[in-house]
Amino acid sequence: MSAMLEVRGLHAFYDQSHVLHGVDLDVRPGEIVSLLGRNGAGRSSTLKALMGMMRSSGSVRFNGAELIGLKTFQIARRGLAYVPEERAVFPTLTVQQNLLLGQQRERVAIEDMWQLMPQLAARKHVAAGLLSGGEQQMLSLCRSLMGKPQLIMVDEPTEGLAPHMVQSVAQHLLALRGQGLGVLLVEQKLGITLEISDRVLVMGHGRIVFAGTPDELRADPEVRQKWLEV
Repeated sequence: MSAMLEVRGLHAFYDQSHVLHGVDLDVRPGEIVSLLGRNGAGRSSTLKALMGMMRSSGSVRFNGAELIGLKTFQIARRGLAYVPEERAVFPTLTVQQNLLLGQQRERVAIEDMWQLMPQLAARKHVAAGLLSGGEQQMLSLCRSLMGKPQLIMVDEPTEGLAPHMVQSVAQHLLALRGQGLGVLLVEQKLGITLEISDRVLVMGHGRIVFAGTPDELRADPEVRQKWLEV
């Protein structure tokens, strides 16, 4: 199956700082691809560059169309969604109101979100600011899905979550893969990442330094020691 997202020679900049140095990656429909690496390796910057949130150059093709030079809202309307690490829910609005803000012209029924994440359905009229960290993460994920994306990029979804919520997030990402969505995941927890990913990419100093399957990474202690272990 051909890739829906094809990134070639991606460079990105924060002001005068050159933070990505020729990143190449692909994501296919129904596939979870994870970006691993230490803090500062360039993983979050990669997602932001793909979403048009940083000055960048190179080629980012999504379903054959070039995204470099488009604004963030234009990229989102083409079917690419981004769930930031900070979750960014609207705390004074209810769960249901937060979800409705994510709707675009091609509407997703809010009932589909209740079915996907029943724990949110039980709290639909609760202000988002009163939710737990895990519930806010679920809400942020669901709000992105309301735009009917074909590929979703998720930045550190398990950060600060209790172990049972980590497993819940993992199961929901697998469910999205099962629906045919592409998932580009930035994650720090190696165990859960290797468990759910189809392919893994390791980043270091703004470059991809390893690309392979979870089993190939497990079998390569040199890469893990040099680029992942503290």
